Amino acid sequence: MMAFLAGCAALPPVSSHAATAACARDRSEIGVIDIGWHTGLIIPADEMQGDLKFVPQYFRVKPHDWIFGWGNRRYYMAENPSVWEGISALLPSHSVMLIRAVENLSAASDLPGVKVRWLPVSPENLHRLDNYIAAFLTVNHTDGLTVVGAGPYSRSKFFASPGTYDAFHTCNTWTVTALKTAGYPVHPAGVIFAGQVLSQLKTLPVCK
Repeated sequence: MMAFLAGCAALPPVSSHAATAACARDRSEIGVIDIGWHTGLIIPADEMQGDLKFVPQYFRVKPHDWIFGWGNRRYYMAENPSVWEGISALLPSHSVMLIRAVENLSAASDLPGVKVRWLPVSPENLHRLDNYIAAFLTVNHTDGLTVVGAGPYSRSKFFASPGTYDAFHTCNTWTVTALKTAGYPVHPAGVIFAGQVLSQLKTLPVCK
């Protein structure tokens, strides 16, 4: 159990090897990032829309892609999370969103084992997905987002999230629910581990 929490606690650089499998950018697509225990989402910058319009103003770069990772707030943000923080994360607790701006996905730092699967998506379903992600970002009284800390990587920040994290609603549950919202035939019920997300991805069409 601690191992899967550790997976949800970090979103490392995307490997350049994984990036070579990306689709030609002549149609809408999203990426599902797999780092073994953790899954997250990649939204190309030119396809950000709807309620995610607040995100770019918090970064001083014009990225090629945005990487989104959701998880338990204390555990995700801890540099060296304790056993107690890991146990606490299994109970209903506060969450946080890690957002990273990637200027050039293919030039990002290599990390063995990181994979990205690119999926085609219609404009309508992409809009639904953007709204789903945005619903996990706390909007403050000035119609902006709430930054709660610097991220562990360059051009990354932690943002407050209104979602509840627990042993039965993990980063992987979040990812597969996002995919269902975007119209993919996946099933979030009972999904806790990354492998359960990846097994469902095998049935989906991929960009080639």
